[in-house]
Amino acid sequence: MPVDLCIFNAILKKMKYCLHLLLLLCSCLLLNCPTYAGGLSAWTESTPGGNKMEYDGTAPAMAFFSGAHCDSLQFPIGLKSWYFYKNHVIGEDGSTFYVIREESCQVHRFTSEVAFKAYLSERQLKPWIWKRTYHPLNIWDYFDELVFMSFFFSPVLLLLLIADVVILVGLLRGKKQAYWKYAFLSAIPLVYIIGALLQGFPQSW
Repeated sequence: MPVDLCIFNAILKKMKYCLHLLLLLCSCLLLNCPTYAGGLSAWTESTPGGNKMEYDGTAPAMAFFSGAHCDSLQFPIGLKSWYFYKNHVIGEDGSTFYVIREESCQVHRFTSEVAFKAYLSERQLKPWIWKRTYHPLNIWDYFDELVFMSFFFSPVLLLLLIADVVILVGLLRGKKQAYWKYAFLSAIPLVYIIGALLQGFPQSW
């Protein structure tokens, strides 16, 4: 049997063990993932300021902000859309606009959109680069979604990992180097790193 074929068979055997470990890891992460605690659409997440937002998965879609570190906010505030900026949660419920300061849970309410926008301009609460607007059905759980999808697409992910190993072995054995090989090797880790960063820092810029 050729040496290259023996190496390839050994790689396949190791990748089978990696697949089992991958499925086990994904299962453990899914069991500990709060995003899907109440169903595929229900979630509970921490805000950048350490407070809490949650959605129970029912209609109409409304996420509720509650202050975890202050007693001034007696009732959760329902939001249909919002964004995080400069330690504030800024959003609306369809009829009222809210500016919530996370540190003190101080809430400013506006029934006039003109007054609301004027307040944001005065306090410089309008993002300059990227306004990351969220909705109850579209939040910042990018890494959790990647893990969730990895569980269902693990055969495809396994094939990509096998291709990574084959390319890496070829590079280590001195085969012709090419930029596309390095790009291919870095693609999967880069996607997960970007997802983790976007989830870890959901603020607008």
